[in-house]
Amino acid sequence: MDALADVAAKQTDSSEPAALKPAPAVRPSTRGPRNGAWWTSASRILAGMSAPVVPDLVEFSKHQAVVQHRADFHRAWLKFAAERLKPVTTFAGRELSGPESAGPLYYPFSGPDILYGLALFPNAAEIALTGLEPVGDVPDLTNLDDEQIAGSLAQLRRSLNAILAFSFFRTNDMRDEFANNRLSGVTPIMLIFLARHQAVITGVQPFILEKDSNLRNVPPWFLYNLVVERIPGVRISFTLPNDARERKLYYFSADLSDAGLAKTPQYLAWMNAFEPRVSLVKSASYLMHKNYFSDVRSFILERSNLVVQDDSGVPMRLFAEQIWDRKMFGSYAGPIPLFANWYQKDMKSAYDKAALSIEFGIGYQHVSKKSNLQIFQRRVHRASS
Repeated sequence: MDALADVAAKQTDSSEPAALKPAPAVRPSTRGPRNGAWWTSASRILAGMSAPVVPDLVEFSKHQAVVQHRADFHRAWLKFAAERLKPVTTFAGRELSGPESAGPLYYPFSGPDILYGLALFPNAAEIALTGLEPVGDVPDLTNLDDEQIAGSLAQLRRSLNAILAFSFFRTNDMRDEFANNRLSGVTPIMLIFLARHQAVITGVQPFILEKDSNLRNVPPWFLYNLVVERIPGVRISFTLPNDARERKLYYFSADLSDAGLAKTPQYLAWMNAFEPRVSLVKSASYLMHKNYFSDVRSFILERSNLVVQDDSGVPMRLFAEQIWDRKMFGSYAGPIPLFANWYQKDMKSAYDKAALSIEFGIGYQHVSKKSNLQIFQRRVHRASS
């Protein structure tokens, strides 16, 4: 925990789906195999960091638009690291340091938000994210012309503005930005966040989650226009400073409604085998308050030993007090007007009785003194299979 906070100091829903169908993928460019050094260099260039680069990317890193991107994004990152990231890592070190924090971590309705996933759970060795956004790819950067480089990097910064300012992605905005960006989909964004966590990338592998619940490795272009019964995704392998473990980040582009999961039963079958010990939910559009998101909601309640969420996650009434201990952080004033129907009287009562302070803003109520966060800990842990 402290190491990440130090990194931030030195550098000093997703989740509002507009539709239940994953966004169409933009066809990535075909390209040859890349090693970890290439991916690490590319991720740090895109993250606006000064770092040694592989020979193939030296000239690209000197491009005027890349230099400008480095200055612009680094400035935004310094503000975010000081005002949001450091308080989050401090909170995690104090409240989320138990054995469950090592994961595996399940983060549905996340979009590409590995940023907060690792900030809250820096010891997690395996992390599974899910969103509607397409997987995307990083094209051959050296083949982009001046206009494409400048435009793609500017659009990338716009995609990142929401999470740096508000702590969540806006799916509608990301759909529009991905549609015309050479740096499309969630893969470049996840690589940027990993780079800012000082990760060394050891591999990036697109896959399809097949109907038999197995992951089949495929080239990036193969994910274009898949039939709905096959789930596209990507696996990113990486290491973090002072930790030799190779970690794995999985992203699945999937519809988590009951109707969507009925078409892709392999999703929950794979997640069952993944055996998440902890679930994270924030800025999830209150989808699990609706009857037609009951399957993913039940999965979280049945499989998790620890659930960290804001009020947009699983309704509090479903965390039976005889099964779950709970801690409430921040304040609860109810949802923002867009989600006013999902006010929780029992949550208001719980907050009025006992709530601890929170030092950062998170979720839709992203101003620190209005944010809420809950930790639900299963009293008797569910044993692994």
